[in-house]
Amino acid sequence: MFEWLASAMGGGAAGVLLRIGNGVFEEFRAGREHQRKLEEAKVMAGIAADKAAWDAFTASQNASIAPSSTPWWAAAVITLFRPGITLLLLVLVAVVFFQVTSTEQAGMISEIQFAAFNAIGWWFGDRMAVRMKKA
Repeated sequence: MFEWLASAMGGGAAGVLLRIGNGVFEEFRAGREHQRKLEEAKVMAGIAADKAAWDAFTASQNASIAPSSTPWWAAAVITLFRPGITLLLLVLVAVVFFQVTSTEQAGMISEIQFAAFNAIGWWFGDRMAVRMKKA
């Protein structure tokens, strides 16, 4: 057996087998590298989305600041306008909710909870949406 491996034919066959093994290993390594790059791209996309969300939130909060040249009463109206509209809409939803039948109320519960949590979250600085994990 050793004589056959030492011969030119045996060396050629072993070389072919080793070359095939090397090719399989390279394919495996390339697949792993591709998977790693995909995961890295997903993480980078998540970071970019978080940064964009925080930038939008900051711009939104800065938009509610009244310019320094406005009178105090105008600044108060500008500052309280969006919270006032939010409160008014929540009161309106509550009035509508208590005026409809119980079967209609069952369909409205999830929508009212969504609106209330978003409105409250907006003013307390947490507007990040819950991310659904994709299986």
